[in-house]
Amino acid sequence: MKHIYLDHAAATPISAKALRVTMDIMKKFSGNPSAIHKPGREAHSVLEAARKQIAVEISARPQEIVFTSGATESNNLAIVGVVDAARARGVVLPHVIVSAVEHPAVLEVVRNLEKEKLILLDILGVDDTGRIDTRELRKNITSETVLVSIMYVNNEIGTIEPVAEIAKEIRHARKVHKSIFPYFHTDAAQASNYLDLNVLRLGVDLMTISSSKTYGPRGVGALYVKQGIVIEPLMHGGMHESGRRPGTESTALAAGFAEALHESRAIVQKESKRVQKLRDTLANKIIKKIPGATINGNLDFLSPNILNVSIPGIDSEALVLYLDARGIAASGQSACKSSEDGPSHVIMAIGKISEKMEGTIRFSLGRSTTSEDIARVVTELPQIVAFLQVAQKQSDVV
Repeated sequence: MKHIYLDHAAATPISAKALRVTMDIMKKFSGNPSAIHKPGREAHSVLEAARKQIAVEISARPQEIVFTSGATESNNLAIVGVVDAARARGVVLPHVIVSAVEHPAVLEVVRNLEKEKLILLDILGVDDTGRIDTRELRKNITSETVLVSIMYVNNEIGTIEPVAEIAKEIRHARKVHKSIFPYFHTDAAQASNYLDLNVLRLGVDLMTISSSKTYGPRGVGALYVKQGIVIEPLMHGGMHESGRRPGTESTALAAGFAEALHESRAIVQKESKRVQKLRDTLANKIIKKIPGATINGNLDFLSPNILNVSIPGIDSEALVLYLDARGIAASGQSACKSSEDGPSHVIMAIGKISEKMEGTIRFSLGRSTTSEDIARVVTELPQIVAFLQVAQKQSDVV
């Protein structure tokens, strides 16, 4: 029986082309790209070719691409880097704005900075679809605001934030306050396979992208930093990446990432339409076959590949494990208030917390997903849910 992988939002499998490029570069170019001898120059040439390719794919300049270890580091570098640079410019208590549905790689960073009294923090609420109100953003920006960080696509429910509109509000605020701030950072890790990544059209100043979400090798990502923006490095120990990220770059991983991103962008429109059709079929079948099931977010504002569903009377972890036992990989998060792990902060933010047991399941589709896969899921899922709901009722009685 074919194993169905519907957890692409967590990690995508590496494509055959990206794997081949990564392995070939690893074998052929062993030099340190910072060295001036021939092996070093050859490795440097490969690294810069990868940088240029990634820049082309997002309409940036090569010097605006900083290689990192992945999305988490890119987010940390963007936030802490901007805050530290602002403090160096004389901003005593930098003000930062984020949304309530950000990835922990953003939320935990800003909360820690606030705890250490290094920033003043505002967390914007969202509506029941998971989108921020740009009017609220405008009200919250002050003369001390140095950074707004709003993710492009939510990793849990797939909501697409109005990035271009947010950028417009930020440009307006700069004019009002006659300041270079605030800068606009977006975590676009979940957007690279399906949405526009053109930084000029988006109007962003900093943007996170990740190889592991783009059918590339693990352990590498990038941060786009618009030319002219100064960020302080997170670490110290070298002048790599133009002094923004010390440490010997992985030439092979960078090349594999560039190949994967190029491959993804080449089929973005075709793949988006194909996957969205499958996602919509899955959503409609689940709603019809499972009483009480609801979609988290609005399908009109969701990334084509992500579907998050709340189902009454079940535990998310149990559902994930039972699906896995039948060869279907998905991910879940309990939305029950009594859960030991606590409810998802995203589900809480959109107001979908119930006093009764209610679990959420996220299906994230990808290149390998077929109509046959969806048909099997909508056959297996209702059976598992019915079994778990009965088991839960019996447990409640006991």
